[in-house]
Amino acid sequence: MRLLAACAVTAVVAAFVPLAGGDGESSAAVPACLTVAIICAALMSHLLYSSSKTLENRCMAWLSVGTTIAMLGLLTSLFALPSLFPDGGPINGSEDAAAARYLIWHVGLIAAGVLALLRVKASLRNLLIFGGLGALLLAWAAVASSPLGDLASGDGFSPTMRTLVGLIVLAQAGVAVAWWRRAGGAMNWGDMCIVVLMGLSALDAFAYMWASGLFEGSWWASLALRAGQFAIPSVGLLIGFIAVAEKLREFEDELAANLVAEREKARAHEERVSLDAERRERVQARMQRMIDGFGLDVAFQPIVDLASGQVVGAEALARFKDADGNAIPTERCFLDAHAVDMGVELELAVIRLALRCQEHRLPKGRYLALNVSPAVLEQDELAFAIARHDNTHRPIVIEITEHQPVEDYVALSAQLDRLRDLGARVAVDDVGSGFASFRHVTRVNPDILKLDRTLVCGIDDDPVRQSLASAIVAFAKDVGATVVSEGIENESELCCLKGLSVGCGQGFYLARPNLGTVDAEVSELVAAA
Repeated sequence: MRLLAACAVTAVVAAFVPLAGGDGESSAAVPACLTVAIICAALMSHLLYSSSKTLENRCMAWLSVGTTIAMLGLLTSLFALPSLFPDGGPINGSEDAAAARYLIWHVGLIAAGVLALLRVKASLRNLLIFGGLGALLLAWAAVASSPLGDLASGDGFSPTMRTLVGLIVLAQAGVAVAWWRRAGGAMNWGDMCIVVLMGLSALDAFAYMWASGLFEGSWWASLALRAGQFAIPSVGLLIGFIAVAEKLREFEDELAANLVAEREKARAHEERVSLDAERRERVQARMQRMIDGFGLDVAFQPIVDLASGQVVGAEALARFKDADGNAIPTERCFLDAHAVDMGVELELAVIRLALRCQEHRLPKGRYLALNVSPAVLEQDELAFAIARHDNTHRPIVIEITEHQPVEDYVALSAQLDRLRDLGARVAVDDVGSGFASFRHVTRVNPDILKLDRTLVCGIDDDPVRQSLASAIVAFAKDVGATVVSEGIENESELCCLKGLSVGCGQGFYLARPNLGTVDAEVSELVAAA
């Protein structure tokens, strides 16, 4: 509504400009309007190109180049004004040349919109060719006296010029309507700004078509619209960028608050497990029972290729029961074990059991992901267990968890290199949940990045989460890593993640952790693929 209101105000002002009466081609309003249009066109070009990279929407890259061509056309028009160079400037100031430059940059803007709608590949080479062609045509129109023939003179515009401008009006209106229809009623802020650009540009050409000549009649309305067609969408894009920045700040505050809450929760639990000697002995006995294999089991949760529905691996998840057969929460069990200095032994027991179970529960060719804390990585027993494992048919992936701080990344990298030499791959767990996970990503050179469930939850309805996930996917592509999404709970989240080019995923919507054999595929996804 704000954009529409700004467009309406601009149109009303443009309608009254001719009534105010310009004072000819020496008017200070002409260079002022052109200068505003040039600055805003440059700003819009930059914002559109930044949006195309951030959102991976290459359609906007074409509009960025088209806006750049328009900016060059406006720049040549500015330097051709006799009010700036009374004795003749560097640009040809004839009526024919001015009319030709007007046609060229309008056609460049229309062509950019058409190429974007046709989804022509916006490679750097194609963008440079398109932009270079537009710049060359403008350079030609800047030095030639009649680059496109007899278009205008002291008596006004020729019928050919009016016909060409009329076609431009129809083309720009058509691009605006096509862009609106392409969005299917779900236009984002960037799409709306582009529709506004094309719509106001069509109004500019419409006013230009009815002008009796340069600096006369409705040409002044065209001049006002020429400034507004770039000023309004550029400010709109800038507002959109500010809104995204505010959302990111709110998301960062939310993450920080969650981290503080988790730390308080851990501290409170640590206080609760500061037990007297008798209770400590009971906890130790319970942990030793599980380490010996009583009350300990491992569930496998499939990891699925989202495009094909094929299971590519499984994550091993510990399951605990007390002496009476009642389930014990996994997190509580590990916290109790670490409280009595038996956490490393319990983690190693889970890993050994998972390696034994995978031979008859995991199909060949699928990898097994093991959650490993930094403290366990220091143990020789982990390397011995992986060395005894046959990586040929069921490779191993080491998932570095975030629950314990890493004091020495040099030592950690050496330990990971040792495991890599044994055929294991490395994954960083909980990416996007806090600072530590991003620090792991930059320091250990992982093969797999696992998006945290707090980032995935509600991602289908949150542009900020989508932008962060998209940035992680782009980073993974640059470093040659694979992205796996945790916590996929519904179809909307699945579709959104597939649209963001997330390769693999796991979650209750795809397959729940189970104590039996892992299937080789998810039938619903295979059917969809």
